[in-house]
Amino acid sequence: MNSKIKTNQIEYAIDRNNVKSRFKFLTIATSDKYIKHGSYILDAPALNNDVKSIVFDTGKKLFVMMTSDSNHRSTLKKIFSEIDDGSTLSVADTNVDELPDHILLQLLLNALPHNDTDTLGFKNLTGHFYYFNKSWIKPKAMQVPCLEFQFTKDSRIEMHVRTFTSELLKDQITFEKRSIAEYPRYVLCNDKTLRRRLSKEKKPGFILRQIDRRKTEITFLDIQNENKFDQSKIAMLESTIATFNHRYENIAHIDCSYQEVTNRIDFTLSHRKEYTKRILNMLACHEIRIVDQIDDNYSHILCSKICSGIKEKYKIDNVSVEKKLDKNKLNICVIHNKKHYKNCSDPHYDNINNGYTVQHVTLEDFDQHVEYSISTVIYELMIKQDLKNEKISLFDWNSLKLNEPLIFAIENNERSYFMAINPDGSFKIDEMENFSTHQPDNKYKCCINIFEYGKACNEKIRGLIIDSKGQINVIKDTGIITLPESDEIKTLLASGDTALRGKARREELLSSCLDIKTYEDSGRLYYFVGTIGEGMRAKIAKASNVRCIEGYNKGPILFNQLLPTMNIPFVHNNQLTVIPFPFKYLREYLNMQVGRSKLIKKEA
Repeated sequence: MNSKIKTNQIEYAIDRNNVKSRFKFLTIATSDKYIKHGSYILDAPALNNDVKSIVFDTGKKLFVMMTSDSNHRSTLKKIFSEIDDGSTLSVADTNVDELPDHILLQLLLNALPHNDTDTLGFKNLTGHFYYFNKSWIKPKAMQVPCLEFQFTKDSRIEMHVRTFTSELLKDQITFEKRSIAEYPRYVLCNDKTLRRRLSKEKKPGFILRQIDRRKTEITFLDIQNENKFDQSKIAMLESTIATFNHRYENIAHIDCSYQEVTNRIDFTLSHRKEYTKRILNMLACHEIRIVDQIDDNYSHILCSKICSGIKEKYKIDNVSVEKKLDKNKLNICVIHNKKHYKNCSDPHYDNINNGYTVQHVTLEDFDQHVEYSISTVIYELMIKQDLKNEKISLFDWNSLKLNEPLIFAIENNERSYFMAINPDGSFKIDEMENFSTHQPDNKYKCCINIFEYGKACNEKIRGLIIDSKGQINVIKDTGIITLPESDEIKTLLASGDTALRGKARREELLSSCLDIKTYEDSGRLYYFVGTIGEGMRAKIAKASNVRCIEGYNKGPILFNQLLPTMNIPFVHNNQLTVIPFPFKYLREYLNMQVGRSKLIKKEA
């Protein structure tokens, strides 16, 4: 068994004396609200020989890294004279020893495009480091996606997908905080990267914005072949780190860190059979009614596909297409998406909490991969049915061998929701407004205070778990992701070895991305839920996020006993649920309450 987990937390070394001999650093600050044209310092092509990189510390301050032999003040004076807010800017020399580690690392990273790495698609635009890939950009492209790399204060290297969009598509973008005129313009180069548009150039440029309601997806990992691998996020991370370490061999070095596995649960064939059996048992007890609320040729085709797809997948016959809902059946309701109902009655909010079990399917958005979409619909129906019956059927809660109830809690828009689950799987859900905690007999006051404190500290609390003694575990996002052994994968694929999906190979190369694993650090438990390892495909679409479990007031960690509650293929193409599934029930309950609230307002 591979006993280590590779993550995007970094271990690094910086020789500041060597840095000091190679570069000079300055701080530019403004007396205005923010530096409006700070990125121009680097983006203007004529300045590239002196200015190596910039990094914004705040909107009012940025750091500049320049060559050690340049006339810094003369260069900056010229820059200030060319921008509108130049008179508001001040400049001061900065000792390299005063720069925080993550700022210095980012300045060095941002300077890579000045070291003859153009073939890799590196660019430093708007004070950020971007990696462009030619294969992502189509001829006559109206959008240019790229990958941004950032170092964080808590020693992580993060990857973020960014999209530059042609200003010709400005009507498809909502501008609120900034007008389009305030965005820097860039033009597409022959090497499929971007550069700052010069003042004399008139052709439409690209701005760093995405079209409304659209998201650019870049595959996390693809091991089909070397070409597919090179287009993935992981390949670009590997390339960026290797280039950084090569260019700064005697100055700085970074490596991704490893953690020792303390526990793991693999999703096996027996698990799959168990949950399939549970689904079949429930479907055998309930008829499924597909209700067509559109009633045109396209909706007829979709209803027929769903009906035949359910029959084929679950080997059942109690599925029919009808015109009305039935309280005694599981209802799949085919409707249009929300755009269609802007000026008329919206069926998304019909039949909320009135005894029906209904899952809406929108004609425009139903995934063409019918098998996966049907799995999602069926799971959602089962959750709604469980909420109606106040009893868990998707999972054998008795298998956890709990002797006391457990409470799961989430918070949303100043309201908190609590699901108390008994050892037999029956449950009750409570909700309350957070400001009601002034009541002395409020048993959830401590939980609500934790949520409020988390928001004040900008912590992403995913939920709380409370035992019968009042001991609380807090689940938090960390920003940490797990990584495969990308250097070894690259070497094997380059040699023509593409047989990387056998069990032994998976364990050697992909263990940090598969199944459920935990590790411990500084008294906290960390866990991630990866791709199902058994029968894994060649592609992993998204990274596995690591979450942290803290015992409130240094209390015990309860979470290890609950790992099986994530070892269930809930939704989204047979992926495992990333938090204990009772939180999914709470989210669905929350959605139902929001829908009910909108329905009441509409009827009023």
